[in-house]
Amino acid sequence: MELKMATEDRTIQPHVLPLIASLTRSESGKLIAVLTRIFGPHNLTLAEDVVQDVLIKAIEQWSAGGVPDNPSAWLFIAAQNKAIDTIRKYRRQRTFAADISTLLESEYTAAITLNTCFKDEEIQDDQLRMMFACCHPSISREGQTALIMKTLCGFSVPQIAKAFITSTDTIEKRLYRARQAFRENNAAFDMPAGTELQNRLANVLATIYLLFNEAYSASFHESLVRKDLAEDTIRLCTLLVEHITTKQPQTCALLALLYFHTSRLSGRIDEQGDLLLMKDQHRDLWDRQMIAQGIYYLTNAATGDSMSRYHLEAAIAYEHCKAEKYKDTDWRTILSYYDLLVKLMPSQIVLLNRAIVIKELEGPAAALECIRQIPGIDFLQEYYLLHGILGELNMEIGEPQNARKHYEKALKLCVSPAEKRFLLKKLSCTI
Repeated sequence: MELKMATEDRTIQPHVLPLIASLTRSESGKLIAVLTRIFGPHNLTLAEDVVQDVLIKAIEQWSAGGVPDNPSAWLFIAAQNKAIDTIRKYRRQRTFAADISTLLESEYTAAITLNTCFKDEEIQDDQLRMMFACCHPSISREGQTALIMKTLCGFSVPQIAKAFITSTDTIEKRLYRARQAFRENNAAFDMPAGTELQNRLANVLATIYLLFNEAYSASFHESLVRKDLAEDTIRLCTLLVEHITTKQPQTCALLALLYFHTSRLSGRIDEQGDLLLMKDQHRDLWDRQMIAQGIYYLTNAATGDSMSRYHLEAAIAYEHCKAEKYKDTDWRTILSYYDLLVKLMPSQIVLLNRAIVIKELEGPAAALECIRQIPGIDFLQEYYLLHGILGELNMEIGEPQNARKHYEKALKLCVSPAEKRFLLKKLSCTI
């Protein structure tokens, strides 16, 4: 969240701004969720404005009078007071949340209602409701991910743009359309039920999965947003697992997958910030506590008779995590999981990943043949990892000229400085 304030004639203590930035990331999502519960999703912009005003007030007051003993509690009290002032100001001009609108009409019932809304257990439920609201079917997938990052994760528009490697203008447009969808569809701020719950939950899980892919696939980007985003996806998925209606096998499986992948983040780069392939990573840097959490949730996911992509991907990730050394990896078992995954969702990306497993079992020539046989492989021609993989395989079968062609193509397509350095090293070996 950007804090738009004029700083003229104001003395801001240097230690206050880093604290506010940290609290914005950790607390603004909770504040926006509870205020959206009170004002209604159609007033999302109003909720965001109230939180911004509270943060600006914190900067001013804490710079003048010192930081309070409990900064988070201060923010919540200030937000509650600001919400009361906002309701007084707009009571005759706006409609608020339909189910509590009448309770906000008098000073007495409004105060009681807000006291209830700002209780810890209610705030946690409101974050869950906010997640489902952000994934309303009327909002595009791009809009959903941007909205979750903005409202629940506390990222600013420039940070979101950096994460998605796009312009701030593009992100602003996505957020505008998402807020507009709330207004036009009169979106309810509640938990869906029955079939709608299952459909919306699938959408929520897919959005969290996409957010994590943005964090993990480019965790070696020179951007602090990436690790924060990975941790946020775990937090959001944990909210789902801890709620009785959304603690389902596929939810536990996704959380297991997030823990397994996040456990390996620290090993993916060396001290110079360069990318390391899994076979070159120092496994003692992997977070064993996170791996244990992944195992716990994968075990919890093994109920019922349904199997999701998250079950299979978590099982694959577990096989990598449990191998003490790269040579100990059980590639046969991993291949069996990929075979099931291909039946469940036969995408080009899944088949490409399966070909990498074939390389470990049968060699680079067999892997190249698998890639040639992937239906619709041309769809991935602008995917830099395809060319990076083809470059590696061609080098291994003794075709450096072909390898060079693919490495050059991959270099043109990738955007990360760390990726570019990695590919340039590979390219130098083809001469």
